[in-house]
Amino acid sequence: MGQDPLQELQDLRTVHTFYLGLLEKSLGHSVPVPAEIKNADGTPDGASELVRHLKWWLDLLDLAMAPPLVRDALKTVPDGFETAHALLRYLSTKASRRTGDRDKTDCIITYLFRTPPTEQKTTAVWKRPEVDSAYAFISQASLAFEAELYRALGDVSCESMPQEHVKLLQEFEYLYQELEEFRHFDQIIDSNIVQRVRELKHSLGNSFYHPDALASMAVWNDVFGRKFDELFHDAAVQIKTFAETVQREGGSILSRVDGDITIKNLSEVETDQILAEDYHSAQDEFRKVSRYKKAVDNKRPGRTSPGALPRQTGTQPPPAPAPRPTIPPMQPGPSSNAPAQTGTARPQSDVPSYPLQAEVLAVAPSQAVHNAVQEGKIQAARLAIKEHVRVTDSRVTASFAIKNTKIMLSPAEIESFKADYQGEKSFRSDYAGMMMTIVAYLARMVAEVEEYNLKATSAYLWKPHADALGYLVSTLERLSMEASQVMAVARARGLADKASALQASLDKLREYAKTVSQTLHSANQNHKV
Repeated sequence: MGQDPLQELQDLRTVHTFYLGLLEKSLGHSVPVPAEIKNADGTPDGASELVRHLKWWLDLLDLAMAPPLVRDALKTVPDGFETAHALLRYLSTKASRRTGDRDKTDCIITYLFRTPPTEQKTTAVWKRPEVDSAYAFISQASLAFEAELYRALGDVSCESMPQEHVKLLQEFEYLYQELEEFRHFDQIIDSNIVQRVRELKHSLGNSFYHPDALASMAVWNDVFGRKFDELFHDAAVQIKTFAETVQREGGSILSRVDGDITIKNLSEVETDQILAEDYHSAQDEFRKVSRYKKAVDNKRPGRTSPGALPRQTGTQPPPAPAPRPTIPPMQPGPSSNAPAQTGTARPQSDVPSYPLQAEVLAVAPSQAVHNAVQEGKIQAARLAIKEHVRVTDSRVTASFAIKNTKIMLSPAEIESFKADYQGEKSFRSDYAGMMMTIVAYLARMVAEVEEYNLKATSAYLWKPHADALGYLVSTLERLSMEASQVMAVARARGLADKASALQASLDKLREYAKTVSQTLHSANQNHKV
């Protein structure tokens, strides 16, 4: 059954008024309206033609309506609830697969879920679940809101949802379980959960606009959004607190925290401005904040990652280090007689690990965060080698410098780093990705072994590098299994040369892993308590 023509015309007029008001406010001047719409007589006889012209005109206006603009405007318009219903019926009838239209729909259903009607216009009752609510409570809220959506959509045609799309919606239960485990903003970014949910929504096709799907997505948007904002603000507080403390104790605003990250970068993080943007537009900023958060984490006083090196049963943890002596203002780095407070500082850093607010920064990292940091470093090594291959003269491309060491790249490895298959789902993309990851693992092992050897005689500075090596060794078997799967596909396709090249790179990594194992054994022997 189709939508009532008069109701549809009323909805289109509401949407048109809403869109036009937003555009004129943003532009600061009026927007010329087509004569077919401006001069329409409004009689029942001309309604169908006016509907057609309005739809064409709104198709154009939709291109100018950024989702954040719609999201923020709904919070301020007097009749936001009725406008949201008209927008929802309009977009559901349109059933566009355009990303912008779907993102606007996401904003609208989230607004409706977060602002239940104050008047008795609905028989459905729902309560926003807490961020860490049990899934049963989340399901109840979703079912109640689903009933409201059916009422709001009215005569808008809703075909039954295909079974494969019903199963896709069931994935949200597992996503909630994953969400419960996040304790740090880094974990959300490193998990790529936002992109995975976007892909799930895209896979729904036209079922995206089905009330069952809209209800599930609205509840997810609300719960995830609050969790995301909470962890983002926590990360921003830690970043800014660190920057303020360094400057208060005399550090330079141009001091490096980690690599190219400076105190100035940390102090310029603007949370409200970033959150005001659509996630798709602001994802680079979110990744940047995640990098800053990891850099600050590495400066936490007494921070140690969960032990990758086994301790003998019955041993006691090392005694607390002596208080760190005061560093004069503008001193470029921590004093050499204070190893306990610089445990994870990298050699290129020139920012001391100042004592920070305990309630903000003294929380020990979880194993998941430690793993995420190590995965981030592997990815950084991969990107560094890719950039080296891209910009270096072909005569010296095969040599990649790591600290005071060099690793040699095979022709097959160089070719993989030169390729650009980003976003492509294919064997060649999987093959190149696996080859680059293997080389990145080798680069990380070489770098951490060298760092460990430089600090092996210190009381504490060796520990982060031993932990990093422990992670690389412990995940090597998983990497080997994934590489074996890619090699099996290559052989099945008659690409024996590619399988051989991948095997050679894996063998090179395994051979160096023996050096890593010897280093870890030495660490255990030399640092017994």
